[in-house]
Amino acid sequence: MIRLVLCDVDGTLVGPWSDEVSDRTCRAVRELAATGVEFGYATGRTIESLRPVMDQIGLKKAWLAASNGAVLARLDEDGIKVIHEKPIDPAEAVRRLLVAVPGAIVASWQDGVYLTTRPFPPGELVAERVAPYDDVVGRPTTKAVLRWLDRTSAEVLERIEGTELPSGVDVVVSKLRAWLDLLPWGVSKAATAVEIAETMGIDPSEVLAIGDDYNDIDLLHWAGRGVAMGGSPAPVLAVADALTGSVEEDGVAQVLEELVSGHGVTTW
Repeated sequence: MIRLVLCDVDGTLVGPWSDEVSDRTCRAVRELAATGVEFGYATGRTIESLRPVMDQIGLKKAWLAASNGAVLARLDEDGIKVIHEKPIDPAEAVRRLLVAVPGAIVASWQDGVYLTTRPFPPGELVAERVAPYDDVVGRPTTKAVLRWLDRTSAEVLERIEGTELPSGVDVVVSKLRAWLDLLPWGVSKAATAVEIAETMGIDPSEVLAIGDDYNDIDLLHWAGRGVAMGGSPAPVLAVADALTGSVEEDGVAQVLEELVSGHGVTTW
């Protein structure tokens, strides 16, 4: 029996460059929660950039595995309570990555705002402020980003292969854009999902996870039922137990409607 659903946001609940959740998907999430199944957002977004999505869906309680799991929080009737944050010092990792692939815009999440070395494309960040490079990388952060405007995701992935990162730092790439998130080694959506499951006293077999990008691979592999969105890259499809429609086809709603109906998740 599924007791927890963990859902990615970008490319899963909402389309690229969007905060808009479809009416069908909002309704499906609410109907799932009404059955007593817990729901959680497992996302690379910060809590602040997750708020527009949460507000549309309108749940009174939910788990938040934000910033790729570097932040674990709980939403309830009293608001959002941060359970833990796991920051990194990004300076040396950023330096090495810029040697491998020069020209990136660098950003770090600091006190409710992204400090950036240059403006990001419109709509990609929330609460952005341009600052000197040393200010951007000079403090620990739960979310550091490198963004190249003149390269593809595949190009960046190829160029950074073989780059030795400092101890304690890992990176994850986006499927759609030349965007790298830096995160502490061992931190991931899956690692934070383990904490949520342990807190709830449930087994991975009782967890269903839905996602579409490279930062969802460990989560889909760990969950008892991992569902890939239509349009997911091959490595995501390889670890998934099932395939649903794309975000444009309300793939999340398809899964949750099947779950609520009692038919399980059968799409493949």
